[in-house]
Amino acid sequence: MNYTMATRLPILQLTELNEFGGFINFWKKMYFYPLENLYNETIFKKQFDNDDLQRLFMWKNAMKLSEKKQFSLDVKIKSKLKVINRYKLETGWSINNFQNDFNELSAVWKIFLLHIIKPEIYPIYDQHINRTYNFIHLLPHEGISATMSKIDKEDFYFEKYLPFIQSNKGYDLKSIDEAFFSFGKFLNTNKNEILFKI
Repeated sequence: MNYTMATRLPILQLTELNEFGGFINFWKKMYFYPLENLYNETIFKKQFDNDDLQRLFMWKNAMKLSEKKQFSLDVKIKSKLKVINRYKLETGWSINNFQNDFNELSAVWKIFLLHIIKPEIYPIYDQHINRTYNFIHLLPHEGISATMSKIDKEDFYFEKYLPFIQSNKGYDLKSIDEAFFSFGKFLNTNKNEILFKI
């Protein structure tokens, strides 16, 4: 998909950045996330155990889980390990069934669980990814934050972001995640004013 970013990124008018692939390649180089090894060593296992879930959600949290989050992980996710591994093995299951099985989870954790079950199909979601999507689609991005409602996050993910990802097949999902995370995080700093200078 071709994105002409000149109207929003005049300071970055490099030829490669006018293409989606160039955007991904440029911004994924800026990616840094703590505990990345926990993700890389675990994500493509065919079946998980509870230690795997612990490692993946600790990666997502970017640090050791708080007591409250650990309780949520134990009660709402680890207790359903068999269900999770069944979803990993099966194909063609209903997203509605998944939603029902994990309805009590926050939007971010529910989407992350969906991602770790089928990492080649479902991308990760966070506020930085949402911010980047809005920016490149000329939508308001300044108000995107972690405090958005669960409904707003899930609506964005399933109605906008997931179809966008599905329409851009051929790109590695982790590379898109890394690029969108890096750029969205950059947008949320006071350094982003460089993007709007003429």
